[in-house]
Amino acid sequence: MNTYLGKMKQLALLLLLAVGLEATAQSPRLTRGTRAAMNRVDTQHIRSHIAYLADDRLQGRLPGTPGYQQAVAYVVDQYRKLGVQPGGDQGTYLQQLVIRRSVVRNASALAYLKDSQGNTDTLQFVTHFTPQPHPLRQRARAEGQLVFAGYGVEIPGQYSDYAGVDVKGKIVVLVNGAPGGLSSTLTAHFSNPGNKMNTAAAKGALGVILVSLAPAGAGSSNPVVQANVALNPEKTVAYGRRFTGNLDVALTGSYRLLQRLFLHSGHSLSHVQERMQRKEPVSFDLPGSLAVSYETTHTDFESQNVVGLIPGTDPRLRNEYVVHSAHLDHLGIGRPVNGDSIYNGAHDNASGVASLLEIARLYRTSGVRPKRSVLIVMVTGEEMGLIGSSYFAANPTVPRGSIVANVNTDMPTLIAPLLSIVPLGAEHSTLMQHVQWAAGQLGLDVEADPEPNENRFVRSDQYSFVMNGIPAVHVKYGNKSDVPGFDLVRFVREWRAKYYHQAADGMDGIFYFTAGKTYVQLNFLISYSVAQAEQRPAWNPGDLFGAGN
Repeated sequence: MNTYLGKMKQLALLLLLAVGLEATAQSPRLTRGTRAAMNRVDTQHIRSHIAYLADDRLQGRLPGTPGYQQAVAYVVDQYRKLGVQPGGDQGTYLQQLVIRRSVVRNASALAYLKDSQGNTDTLQFVTHFTPQPHPLRQRARAEGQLVFAGYGVEIPGQYSDYAGVDVKGKIVVLVNGAPGGLSSTLTAHFSNPGNKMNTAAAKGALGVILVSLAPAGAGSSNPVVQANVALNPEKTVAYGRRFTGNLDVALTGSYRLLQRLFLHSGHSLSHVQERMQRKEPVSFDLPGSLAVSYETTHTDFESQNVVGLIPGTDPRLRNEYVVHSAHLDHLGIGRPVNGDSIYNGAHDNASGVASLLEIARLYRTSGVRPKRSVLIVMVTGEEMGLIGSSYFAANPTVPRGSIVANVNTDMPTLIAPLLSIVPLGAEHSTLMQHVQWAAGQLGLDVEADPEPNENRFVRSDQYSFVMNGIPAVHVKYGNKSDVPGFDLVRFVREWRAKYYHQAADGMDGIFYFTAGKTYVQLNFLISYSVAQAEQRPAWNPGDLFGAGN
């Protein structure tokens, strides 16, 4: 484990130290035409797009509402005006998908612990366990031996919380988080509950109980427990970042439950926690079994990803695609704050959609001719759990193996000069070379993630592409400021507390549109560099995300 982590850290350091490279073997020459295209970025266009998408008339762009459909119609109209070709289903700009909203029927939730003598002990809803909605079944049930498997993390050939235990046909008890010492992207990936459930399901588990080691605060005794997925047309496969129905049951458990399960296990919970903190895999069978059942109600409705196509010019490479993505949705109407109940999402993510529309305009009006084709994809349901991008990445409107890279734009945070960047995910592939070249052209520094505990890598749409084997990057702001002594990370954290997922995120908030221009130029150059390169981006040798892809 330590050797592996050391190699990973060395690799990340070498990649970050290479920022000074002005070009790589795969980077294009920045021609006069390309520079002219960059200079055509118009902050008034960016402002205008954001103002429309964040207007109260769109009521927060919640999928399944007229406001979201207005946003879809706006993007389609912009594509048509720009001459961007349809890239969706059957010659349209739209990719249709079904969104399922699932809610647990609390009164149906039952769980019993059974010991080896057949004695049963009833667990209490919320106090001990809370079922997660099953997206594919109205009634979920399972009974199986309990087994503890630490974080539920498996790094092939390096580390496994499943070493020494067989979980097939059993219910696995896991704790939140991941072993220490990993990079921010790997920590986010292995901490993701959906990934933990996928790993357990692949090993044959019937169900998962995911426990938080933090004491729970006071909450409702009758909560609304809901989740969302995208569905295939037959409604047999679910897509999203969280529980997608590959287990019979999925529960969250309280620390109180974990203490109860350890009572007669022969193991000290505090000692087990200490071993886990030392990065030691800890797994063993727990005494007794669990029987659980609950019911889920489902509501289905249609939504759309909006897909535009800019054809490539190279006879061979035009059949490969670079995907720009940004989520079009936001939270809709919610809890009133100071009399305002519309969550406009100006920064999140009207600014990202505006950036992509401006990138599309550069490609279409500047004379820049990419060799590979470029897809501009506005996805639905990001705020619901990355469900629109999960569906698109698994079921793209072009041949699945033809997508070479994803450049994702989510909440660029245009509130201060953009002087440095954090390219989340790029360090796992040769996509980092294209990022470094683009950043070098604009004089931007490349930094490591200043907020690794935020798990930002799995919280936006590039993660959906990575999980489908496609190298991806999500460029976030860095820590560099042109004001001596100014703590930009702290400023952003304070801004985020006021605006992120709040009704205050409207056009009357803070906007620094010059940063928007730089952000558009950067992402345009990244995709242009990938589009012109002879070789498609490749995963770094031995990279975990590239394994098996």
